[in-house]
Amino acid sequence: MSSVHSNEAPSTPTAHEVRSMVEREAPPAPTGVVVGAGGDPLIIGLPIFAVGSLALGMALIGVVPATALGAVVPIVLFGTGLYLGVVTVWAAMLAQTIVAGITGTFSGFWLSLGALLLGLQHNWYGVAADQVAGVEQLFFIAWGCLFLFLLIPCLRLPAVYPAVVALVVAACALAAAAAHTGDANLLKAAGYVILVFALLGFCAFVNVGLTAMGAKRPFPPLGRPPVG
Repeated sequence: MSSVHSNEAPSTPTAHEVRSMVEREAPPAPTGVVVGAGGDPLIIGLPIFAVGSLALGMALIGVVPATALGAVVPIVLFGTGLYLGVVTVWAAMLAQTIVAGITGTFSGFWLSLGALLLGLQHNWYGVAADQVAGVEQLFFIAWGCLFLFLLIPCLRLPAVYPAVVALVVAACALAAAAAHTGDANLLKAAGYVILVFALLGFCAFVNVGLTAMGAKRPFPPLGRPPVG
């Protein structure tokens, strides 16, 4: 008669099995992506985006003179642009496609903005003084069009994210209009819009940070996706 009990020790789950169990049991994060054992790249992406936006917005509303706009280059180029690239790689390694797409797009924007500011200031591109406004107009129109199309998939994310992208489109439109007309008030208006989405970025960062620490109802809420 065979025994109903086995003397064999229970098998130890592999690391892959443990990670799979964690990902299955973890509740969906309110950031719009599923966060597993690899963490949430937005814990870096959101604050580094927000600080670059804050610096640019403050510069455009006149905190520094227009001739000193290059003061934001260290932040937007070597802070926001560079580290959003790092966040993009992190998100891609976790197969968070939409996060990688958004952060990669914004990384390109900030890096190219820094290159534009540096290049025009030092005349690296051989642009005549009377053509600078046209170059700036082209820059903001091109990026504004891209962000307009990026807004479409973002509508399925929590409301704060499409709100940020929509405000970025508005800021690009105002900056392009300012370059075209030479109206400093339009550029200042773009600065205020940038400050608004910088604030939204900081609020989203607080939510993601509290979520990472285990808060059940992190504040401020990110809002429901506009499109289900």
